[in-house]
Amino acid sequence: MVEQIRAYVDGWNAHDGPTVLATFGPGGTYVDPSLPGPISDDAIAGYVAGLATAFPDLRFTVDELIVEGPRVVMPWRMQGTNTGPMPDLPEPTGRTCDVSGIDVITIGPDGISSIVGYFDQKTFADQLGL
Repeated sequence: MVEQIRAYVDGWNAHDGPTVLATFGPGGTYVDPSLPGPISDDAIAGYVAGLATAFPDLRFTVDELIVEGPRVVMPWRMQGTNTGPMPDLPEPTGRTCDVSGIDVITIGPDGISSIVGYFDQKTFADQLGL
């Protein structure tokens, strides 16, 4: 279980959407406050690619994993500079973000079955000057 989570975070830090997607089981879903609802399959890989394009120096840091049965709570810190395009913005802001969040991850027999991410959208927007 911990190896799957490490592979998931390593995939994000490598900006490798297919690697992130490979940590999910069939039909696994991901959602966070920036999305209108859960995404799955190739949309997960596309989401990783889009965020990595917007923040080419994107980096996630994870200090601990809290494991309880099939669930993992993963506090994280995201840092990056917005030098690439983001949806609904006319141009990159050139500003950096340093945002903390938490993912609640459910692991099934074939990989991650769901991730629900939480982070402060207002802090994220304020740091980017939006």
